[in-house]
Amino acid sequence: MGRKLDIGELLRQQPVFREMSDELLQRLAAVAIQVRAAKHQLVFRRGEQATGIYIVATGHVKLAIPSPQGQEKVIEFFRPGQIFGDAVMFLDRPYLVDAEALEDSLLIWIDKHHLYEAIDHEPALARHLLVSLSQRLHFLMQDIESVNLQTSTQRVVSWLLRQPRRATDAGTQTSFAVSKNLIASKLGLTPETLSRVLHQLRIAGLIQVEGRDILIHDADALEQCMAG
Repeated sequence: MGRKLDIGELLRQQPVFREMSDELLQRLAAVAIQVRAAKHQLVFRRGEQATGIYIVATGHVKLAIPSPQGQEKVIEFFRPGQIFGDAVMFLDRPYLVDAEALEDSLLIWIDKHHLYEAIDHEPALARHLLVSLSQRLHFLMQDIESVNLQTSTQRVVSWLLRQPRRATDAGTQTSFAVSKNLIASKLGLTPETLSRVLHQLRIAGLIQVEGRDILIHDADALEQCMAG
């Protein structure tokens, strides 16, 4: 039997909640709701009203803009520990995207009224939320620049260098947390173009690809591709 989820501890791990008093954090944890989403289940749809924020406890969630033709434009992925749905919540407007679980996921949902009460008690929380939103806006601007002004190789290299990496004897390693098709959509590429770029980087000796694992032999050398 799995260990019971400690919502208070999960919240404490988030930068936006890290400096909250223990009393207020536990009050927030007490009103938080656990939401289980099966693989491919929609957490919310475009057009639905935003009434709170979500925190990913386990699994991965995709935000995407749907189209009437059945296609979609992937905007972002969220992994455990990340918050989503907060921007439109503060605007009191409907969602502009669909949120879909990419695997069986456990999410924590906090109603906006409880969040507003927490901000009233600890105004510093508002500052931390502003920092979080500003970081996401910064990344969104980088994505817009990438799709409109960079070559396909530059987009892939920039994305690889922005991913969490762990050190190995042969360099640093990252992984595709989601399918290559979804990553290609986020980068504004076709899956064939993404595969071609990865193949070219591998032939150049800059990376090694094994399934979803990407070994970067020399990050500085890979970054030189950004100047090309």
